[in-house]
Amino acid sequence: MTTGTVRSLRRGLDVLLAVADAGNPVTSTGIADRLGRNRVQVSRTLHSLGAAGLLSRDPGTLAYELSWQLHSRAARAARARLLTEGPPVLREAAEATGTSAFLAEVRGDGAVAMMEDVPSGLSWVGRSYPLYCDDAGQALLWDCSREELDIVFAGTEFIAYGPAAPTGVADFEARLVAARARGYAVVDGESEPGVFAVAAPVRDFSGEIVCALHTEGPSERLAPLAERHGRVIRDLAARLSGLLGRRP
Repeated sequence: MTTGTVRSLRRGLDVLLAVADAGNPVTSTGIADRLGRNRVQVSRTLHSLGAAGLLSRDPGTLAYELSWQLHSRAARAARARLLTEGPPVLREAAEATGTSAFLAEVRGDGAVAMMEDVPSGLSWVGRSYPLYCDDAGQALLWDCSREELDIVFAGTEFIAYGPAAPTGVADFEARLVAARARGYAVVDGESEPGVFAVAAPVRDFSGEIVCALHTEGPSERLAPLAERHGRVIRDLAARLSGLLGRRP
């Protein structure tokens, strides 16, 4: 590979990453300003990336974004990476907190454990629990606005499976706001009596929440350790997000 080819490839990757980092459709001028490069050169690179099927361009605004084909391939790669990198993170979470540790995702209107590190050997993988009171529920709905929460919980009956379960959407939202300010969710006696958990969201390369990392154990032992365990889970979730391509 010649030096010129390497430079061209590097320019192309820089532009592609700049479009990805923008988060929203961005024009060639915006990318050129972001990279501090010649606008004509950047425009040509964007055109080439579009022709290769890596970017799509809005005919009205002339703004570029990642193509659905690239998103689809990247999502599959991130999923495969999660299956590889998830178990070691779970093991570290379980060892650091002395609890069971899980990765859970949204399926339908419930939260389902997809991976676990459970010292007792009792598996929860594949079991669904209502999002509003599940240990991972707040972390999985971390980015939701009140309007989105109303949609998620439309028709949901807030049954009190635990003594501290949320009583409605407004109650859930208040707990979610507190969790965001804290940096991790604390769930105590919501899914069932005496069960305590801390949880944090895990994001992929696009910034979307793909799952939540959380612990579970007895409230009597774990509630006094909430802050310490919360920081551990928050940091491990951020590390796993980085392994899935999430850029700071």
